[in-house]
Amino acid sequence: MGNHANLERLSKKEKADTILKRMQDRAYFYSIALKMFSVCDFRGLRLVVENPYAAQHFLVGNFPYAATFIDRNRTLRGDYFNKPTQYWYINCQPTYGCSYQMPAKHKRIASGKPGAHGGLCSEDRSLISPDYARNFICDFILGRPQVNTQLNLFE
Repeated sequence: MGNHANLERLSKKEKADTILKRMQDRAYFYSIALKMFSVCDFRGLRLVVENPYAAQHFLVGNFPYAATFIDRNRTLRGDYFNKPTQYWYINCQPTYGCSYQMPAKHKRIASGKPGAHGGLCSEDRSLISPDYARNFICDFILGRPQVNTQLNLFE
């Protein structure tokens, strides 16, 4: 409908042009992703890919590689946000560790229009906290327990 906040001040022609450009970009990037997955799969290269999860997401219903697992609550491993994230493992398996911790601080996404007081930009919402990254690497890639403290691996 062209009602997205980024489009609201554009003319109908500008909206159509912007939407067409986004569609072309999405098709291009999905083709690159599929090529990367396929090359790694066929050549036996190991690959781990992370992407936000939504039931209606293009990668859920229209991609030949199903996500290996979905982390539905990243705050359990120290991230700022409780947002579902899907992971693909090609030619390797997750190690399923168990480093649980509360995030050092919680961040909330403000409702309302972009730029609303207290809101976060999309870059802030996309970042993974250092604690979550460390715990994820130890738990799902290295399979290495973090003895006594979760900071031992990177000290």
